[in-house]
Amino acid sequence: MAQRARMAADPRLFIRCANQERISSVLVLLDLSESTNDRLDEAGPSLLDIEKQAALLLARAVADSADRIAIHGFSSNTRAEVSNYRLLEFGSPLEEVAEAMIASAPGRHSTRMGAALRHAVRAFADEPSDSRIVLLVTDGAPSDVDVHEPGYLVEDARAAVHEARDQGIHVHGLAVDPQGHAYVRRIFGWGHFDVVDDPRTLPARLCRLYARLSAA
Repeated sequence: MAQRARMAADPRLFIRCANQERISSVLVLLDLSESTNDRLDEAGPSLLDIEKQAALLLARAVADSADRIAIHGFSSNTRAEVSNYRLLEFGSPLEEVAEAMIASAPGRHSTRMGAALRHAVRAFADEPSDSRIVLLVTDGAPSDVDVHEPGYLVEDARAAVHEARDQGIHVHGLAVDPQGHAYVRRIFGWGHFDVVDDPRTLPARLCRLYARLSAA
């Protein structure tokens, strides 16, 4: 059962100058593949639980600022079935219904990352913010049951990242995979990814990353 305990944001992560007028739109894109259901230990939370906690923590912090936030999730079951979960849209209030949607998002199937990124980019069509950012959280390399060449979906995701950047959208990857440096670097490029060794640190890592990128 997904944990829904409320987490308080550390205000030190979000200090900005009072006269700063720069506004960021940030979309948190969560990997909701089957593997995220794995628990960290027998009695502990799943990675999916922690992903949701991290997204909610950031959404609560951003709600008190001029910045705008959206939370989407994705999974896939062949190229014919790429599921995109629009859990919180830009400009929507973070109310009980939205929090329940985030908390109930399922983890299933596979990880067709490139298609999910292209879909996420469309959400910025009406966002006039100074800075537009996708923070993609994943626990493994792109994969799907209808793809038998391991590098194909990595290259597709890499192409999707470059397409987003050509449209002025910064994409940064957070991989909860200590062995993931090679494929994450290939997809996102030097300086545009972080590898999270301890899943329990994901909420703090995501918030610090938002603070750094939105102020850049």
